[in-house]
Amino acid sequence: MINVVVRRTTDWGNEAVFRAQLPENMRAGVAVWNATFDMPYHLFRRELKRIAEINLSRVQNARCLPLEEVPPGALAVPVDDDDWFSPDLARVLEAGFPSERSGGYWPSRFLEVPISFAHQVGLMLPGSFVTQLFLIRRAIFPSARPKWLCMTNNYAVRMGPETAPLLLSHVLATQWFLAHPSAIQRIEQPLSLMNRSLASMTQLWSRPSRALLLRKFRRYQTLYAKPPPAEVAWCEPYVAMMRHLTAELRVR
Repeated sequence: MINVVVRRTTDWGNEAVFRAQLPENMRAGVAVWNATFDMPYHLFRRELKRIAEINLSRVQNARCLPLEEVPPGALAVPVDDDDWFSPDLARVLEAGFPSERSGGYWPSRFLEVPISFAHQVGLMLPGSFVTQLFLIRRAIFPSARPKWLCMTNNYAVRMGPETAPLLLSHVLATQWFLAHPSAIQRIEQPLSLMNRSLASMTQLWSRPSRALLLRKFRRYQTLYAKPPPAEVAWCEPYVAMMRHLTAELRVR
């Protein structure tokens, strides 16, 4: 049994609670969103969370628990409330995660529109639909490591006093994994996908203009119209849900 720990979640349906939890550097971006689209930002995020919950319900032999309820020695995977997993996550981890290993990771995969020119160049390289952010550097320096070995949902740990905090921070997890290479298992199969939508923090914390937000909106419509590559074909139902959700987003 694989335990999935939701690292960050918000009551998106309650606007007062959402606004109380909204980071200061997101407020301007959310205001631009609400002035641009007829579906308020918090309700769009509520639908993202609903899609992620549908995805999680289809992961076989997995259960969602708070961090403090995961038993010692059990395998646990972190997730944010807009990330997706392969339905085979538990099967692959249980088969390929030796009992002596304290942590494991697999290739990061993303569904997103680039947030900058440098990022856009990286997404033009092979695997543009889902890619790691370090592709540019790796193309120039083939032996280069990614900045973060662990992203929000591409790693697992065996629960213990030293490893439990790693589920709360991919930065700490990366540092710990690199410091304990003999305790880490590399898994080759992509088992998760980060759905970095138009409503993600990375898209809004720079306070985009209405014109920029609309350009990205059109690019996301194009993105969701494409089928995913074979290595993450399992995410097609959720891409279709994103296609439908984006179609419901009306410009004011």
